[in-house]
Amino acid sequence: MVAKDFHQLITQMLLVSKENLSKQNKIIINKFQTMLEDNYDLIRQANDIDIKNNNGFPLDKKIINNIFKNVSLEKVSLGEITELKKDNEKKLIYGKQIMGIGNVLVINDGNTYIIIEMILRNIIAGNPCIFINKGYMFGTNELIIKLLNDLLTSFNLANLIQLFVADNYDIIYKNFANIDLIIGIVKREEQNQILKNSLCPVLLSGMENFEIYLDDDLFPELILNSLKINSQIILYVKEYLDYACEQILVADLDEAIARINYEGSHYSTAIFTKTKENAAKFISEVKSKQVVVNTSPLIERLLDIKEEDLVIEKTIIYPSK
Repeated sequence: MVAKDFHQLITQMLLVSKENLSKQNKIIINKFQTMLEDNYDLIRQANDIDIKNNNGFPLDKKIINNIFKNVSLEKVSLGEITELKKDNEKKLIYGKQIMGIGNVLVINDGNTYIIIEMILRNIIAGNPCIFINKGYMFGTNELIIKLLNDLLTSFNLANLIQLFVADNYDIIYKNFANIDLIIGIVKREEQNQILKNSLCPVLLSGMENFEIYLDDDLFPELILNSLKINSQIILYVKEYLDYACEQILVADLDEAIARINYEGSHYSTAIFTKTKENAAKFISEVKSKQVVVNTSPLIERLLDIKEEDLVIEKTIIYPSK
């Protein structure tokens, strides 16, 4: 069950022993994937209940498998000292050691795919982690984390990964002393509140925040469907269009690019245009990790947080023999 007391979760997180995690993390991830596959019918039942209650979306088993596949490509040697160079004159060896960043708090909207990926990445990084959200996909997420904790308990790592549901995030700002990193994968307004109130390091993801610039009025049905799927799309238009949503009027392509670069998420941006030259200019000048032309910015939703964001690299210097 999900704990009702956030302080209780913090205490449990501090008691987690990570001594053998670096040696077991790959084994744990493999067993976690097998456990999800073995219990997928049960997870689907919980997912169906969330959908029936208008509190979730249908999970795709292929997407979950792809998350495991993509994470498996990351190469982090947690805890091991790697030799970088040897200085014979000074008789010193320089190396590096990868360590977990510490206790991590992930604030997200409850998207199960994000939770699964962040679970895997924090296990690889050796970080105890608490997920906090407002209860979206609660049944699905609670079951997955319960299955995971059953597995972690067998490795003496109970409470490494936990889930907390809250009406707001004010409670986290009273526990900074025990949190080493806050990750915000939420709407812009909530990200701004995290930055405003946080006293510890913050890492933000652009995921779930998108921009569309309408250079021409093309594919209105596609745009309307995108807006229905994600209300965090910011629409930039040269002239007002009847899309029943907030729109930002711009004079031309140059103003659209300037505004998106200044106030956008820098995550995923789309342009709808009939002009190849305008498309090329947009692609070249917009500061976004993903730029698409005449299609929805939601076409690829990749989490832009990697292993190097979740670990610390220490420089190690020791005498050579």
